[in-house]
Amino acid sequence: MKRFFLLLSILLISCDLEIPEQVYDDPLDLDYNASKGIYPPAFIFSPDRITVNSGINQSVAIHALEVDSIAGAHIQIAYDKNKVDINTITQGDWIINSNQQPIFFVEKDNQSGIIDIYYSILGDDEATAGSGVVAYLLFNTLSPGQHLIQITNKTSAVKRDQQQIILNGLGSLALNSQ
Repeated sequence: MKRFFLLLSILLISCDLEIPEQVYDDPLDLDYNASKGIYPPAFIFSPDRITVNSGINQSVAIHALEVDSIAGAHIQIAYDKNKVDINTITQGDWIINSNQQPIFFVEKDNQSGIIDIYYSILGDDEATAGSGVVAYLLFNTLSPGQHLIQITNKTSAVKRDQQQIILNGLGSLALNSQ
């Protein structure tokens, strides 16, 4: 019996017991965003980097990250129209409540590679706050390589009294197309 335990001990000691390091790169994690210089309130992509097959549809979410007292927003997205095709943009579930559906509309300029998303809450309801999915983008890449979709600095958000909300971060989506 002693031999068995000795043999088992030697076997366990001789094994290479590597503990894998966890990678914490959740785009919705505040510490992860802080490491990239993005602090709330912000608009970001989730995921913020993906590998895709060229020509295959892929979906990504645009998130509001701890945006408080908001009554409306304009989110501008820029992409290279020669490398990426944005198929559809649909509304997410951010700041939707049972009393009122927010106004959501999109202008897509295929010639310049710009998408403008407008989001507004009408009425006298209290301004809404929090995090959530503003919109979903369905896209595909037109060629292999590295591509970038960005939320531009023309993005803005306002409170009910039309006072500007200072955004501390605007995300980007890094695409690796194969």
